[in-house]
Amino acid sequence: MQIAALYLSPGHNFFGHHGQPPGEHPMLAVDAVACVAGRGLQGDRFLDYRPDYAGQITFFAEEVHRGVLAALRPPPRAPTVYRRNALTRGVDLATLYGKEFVVQGVRFLGAGECKPCYWMDQAVGPGAEAWLRGRGGLRARILTDGPLRVDCPVAAGLLLAGGRSSRMGRDKAALDWRGRPLGEHQAATLAASGAWPLRLSCRPEQGWTPAGFARLEDGSPDGGALAALCGAVATAPAEVTAVLAVDLPFVTPALLEKITGRAREARAAVVPRVDGRFQPFAAAWHRSAQPELQAGLAAGRPLQEICARLHAAGRLRAYLPEPAEAAAFANLNTPADLARGAALA
Repeated sequence: MQIAALYLSPGHNFFGHHGQPPGEHPMLAVDAVACVAGRGLQGDRFLDYRPDYAGQITFFAEEVHRGVLAALRPPPRAPTVYRRNALTRGVDLATLYGKEFVVQGVRFLGAGECKPCYWMDQAVGPGAEAWLRGRGGLRARILTDGPLRVDCPVAAGLLLAGGRSSRMGRDKAALDWRGRPLGEHQAATLAASGAWPLRLSCRPEQGWTPAGFARLEDGSPDGGALAALCGAVATAPAEVTAVLAVDLPFVTPALLEKITGRAREARAAVVPRVDGRFQPFAAAWHRSAQPELQAGLAAGRPLQEICARLHAAGRLRAYLPEPAEAAAFANLNTPADLARGAALA
């Protein structure tokens, strides 16, 4: 089991609030928590709640979080929305019901499902309670003292939408795609990959901001996408940033998460390469690439050359798409591209 995130809260928002408005206590992201045997987590609202309480710590699978986002397509939601303590990766939590297990040297006893309640339809979106039944996470008792740390953090997300769209002749984010603006489609794709927090790279005059995204306005209007990418990686709140351009509508959440997962494991940027060319705008960029990006920007190097330099230095891994994946990297640069893409959609 890997720990993608850890959260504590000083008070209850849903628990004990039946018939009342929800509380407003935040879920605070931390790098580590102190597990206290038989009592709970230091700093959490359930510490010493009652003797032998079954929910001294709660676990929730990142895979389930991505699943509910992809299935229901609510506005982007942080993993904190479920108000569980530990976001896990790589384990089916249902297999731990009634069993002892060890994470990072701390022993736990799985007490059973952390069942979703009706609040989920309000916190996540309509249909969430029903979708999460049987997938609500794990309640557990803490059997031994010890620290629990984030060891494989969640990736941040960046939607690149600041291009001038000169060949298209209009803002690509506003193009109609499958009955809604292309920008909204791409924002939903990035959100459903599980990336968080989500940021939008745009020009100051672009008024559109998708729900759940923070604006990252281009500070160098003439720097192009490389300047936007360089600034975003430098200021990212996570080591890995999943990057998606607004004009790559065939990239799926699953493909983006696959690329991002490889970047987390390799601790390096992972960039697809199709027909000998890197595809840096449907990629996962690691913070270690930022110095080369910055140097390349200052020297006026093209991004393809920067990618090649990073690859030669071992700080970038080329992802070679499977045959069925290669078409996902088709851009919409011109009205003709849009027409062809709409015919395939």
